Amino acid sequence: MPLNLFLFGYPRLEQQGQTVPIKLRKGLALLAYLAMVGKPLSRDRLAELLWPEAPAGDGRACLRRTLHRLVRQLDDGMFITTPQTIALAPSVVASADAVAFRDLLERHGGRLSTKEGFAALRHASTLYVDDFLLGFHIPECQDFADWQARVTEELRQAFGEALTQLAHAAAAADDYEAAIAHANRRLALDSLHEPTSQLLMRLHAESGQPAAALRRYEECREILMRELGVRPQASTEKVRQAIAHGDFPLPIVPMSAPTPVRYVVSDGVHVAYRLYGAGPLTLVALPGFVSHLDFYWDQPELASFMQALGRMARVVCFDKRGVGLSDRIDYAATPQHTARDLLTILDAESIEKAVLLGVSEGGPAALALAASSPSRVTGLILYGTLARAIRADDYPWGYPQESYDAHVDALIDDWGGPACIERFAPGWAHDVERRAWWARALRLAASPATVRQVFEALKTIDVRPLLVAIDCPTLVLHRRDDKAVPVEHGRFLASAIPNAQWVELPGDDHWWWVGDTSALLHHLNVFLGTLAGTLRNT
Repeated sequence: MPLNLFLFGYPRLEQQGQTVPIKLRKGLALLAYLAMVGKPLSRDRLAELLWPEAPAGDGRACLRRTLHRLVRQLDDGMFITTPQTIALAPSVVASADAVAFRDLLERHGGRLSTKEGFAALRHASTLYVDDFLLGFHIPECQDFADWQARVTEELRQAFGEALTQLAHAAAAADDYEAAIAHANRRLALDSLHEPTSQLLMRLHAESGQPAAALRRYEECREILMRELGVRPQASTEKVRQAIAHGDFPLPIVPMSAPTPVRYVVSDGVHVAYRLYGAGPLTLVALPGFVSHLDFYWDQPELASFMQALGRMARVVCFDKRGVGLSDRIDYAATPQHTARDLLTILDAESIEKAVLLGVSEGGPAALALAASSPSRVTGLILYGTLARAIRADDYPWGYPQESYDAHVDALIDDWGGPACIERFAPGWAHDVERRAWWARALRLAASPATVRQVFEALKTIDVRPLLVAIDCPTLVLHRRDDKAVPVEHGRFLASAIPNAQWVELPGDDHWWWVGDTSALLHHLNVFLGTLAGTLRNT
C-alpha cells in the first residue's frame, strides 16, 4: 500500500490513514531529505550528512543498516538504489505534504487571477499545518540542521506570500471574513510584519469594523515597542488616522507578488533566484555584499525600483552562494564563483544572452563574466562599484587596508542593528522605519561570520586586468558623493573599459533605490532601449 509522508510538523508516515511508527530519527531524516530533494543522491553525500563523525566506510555502513531496517519495516520497494545512489520510489511513497506545497506554489503562485491558480493556492494553504519538521532535531548533524533551517525559512516565506495573495483575492471578491482569516494566519507567522497589520486594519475597516481595525493598530504598536523599541511605520500611522477620522473605504492595493523562488545547483551549492518581468532583453541584477530575495519586495522603495526594472526587461535576481536564500558555504565566494552560478541559472532558463547589472560588490562578478564569457553577455551596466578595493601605488583611491578593516569591524560590531546605514544611505540614516527594515534584512540575509568572509574576499579582488577584454556596450553609473564607494572608482572603470559610457549622478546615497532614482532609471531605460534596437536591426 502507498505511504504518505508528512513533513509539516513532526515528521510521520501514514498508510491508509494510520500512522506507521518510525523510531529511527536518522531514518526519518533520510526520508525527509530524499523527498524534498526529489532525485537520486550519492551514498557518500547521505552518509556524510547523517553520520558526519564516522569515517567514510563506517558512515556508508550506518546508511546501509538504516536502509535495511526501513525496508524491513515498511516496503521492499521503498527505495531505488544503485551501488552509488539512493532515491525514494514514487510508486511506494505516494505523497509528501511539503513537496506538494512547494510544487503547487511553483506552478500556480503567479496565477492567482485564474480559478485554477486560486484553488491551488488555497489547497497549498491547507497543507501548511505547522513549520517544516517542527520539533525534529539531530544535534550531531550540523549540515542536516543547516539544511532543515534553510528549507523551513523558505517554506515559511512562501507560505506568507501565498496567504497575502489569498487575502487580497478574497477582499477583491468582497469575502472579508476569508480575507481576514488569511491575513491573521500571515500575521501568526511573523507578528512584527507591519504590512500585514496594515492589511488587517484596512480589511476590518472595509468590513464595517473600525473598532477592530484600531485595536489591531494598538496591538501592532505594543508588540513593535516591546520587541524592537520602535513605533509603527509612518504608513501604518496614516492608515490609523484615516480609519479614526472615518476616511474610508481605503483602497486595498496588493503588492506585486514576485514569482516563486527557484533553485539551481552550481558546484554542489543550491543558488536561489527569481525570474520576473517582460521585455526583449534579459537583465541579470548582481547584488551587493548581502541580499535576500524576499526582502526585495518587503521594502516599498526597493520593490518599486525592482518593478520598474521588470517593465524594462525580463529580470533575473538571485542570492549569491552563502547569503540570502542560497546555501551557506564555509569559504569566501569569488567573482568567478558568482559568474559560474549565473551561467548555471541562464542555462537552466535557456537564456542564451543577458545584460548584466553589477551593483556595488556585485560589479567584479559582472566584469568577470563579461570578460570570460563574452558570447553570453549582450551589455554591461555598472553602478556604484569598483575594480579593486584596497589602495595600491597605481590605485590611489582604494581604501587603506587599516581603514578597510576598521569599516568591516564596525559593520560586524553593529550586526543585528541597522549597521552602517549612514554610509549606505545617508538619506535614510534617521528614519526609524527604514532603519528597522535594514536591520531585519541584514539578520535574515547573512550571519556576521559570512559577511566577514565576503569582505575578506573583496579585499583580495583586483579585476583591472579584465577590463581591456570587455567589448560589449557598457554603461558606468556612479553618484558623485557616494559615501560607501567613492566616485573615483567609477571614473576609473569608465576610463579603463573600451568605449564605456560614463554617467555621474548627483547624490550621496550608495543604494541604487534610494534618493533620486528617476535619473538612474532613465539612463537604464535608454541604455536597454538602445541595446534592444541594435539587436532588432542585426
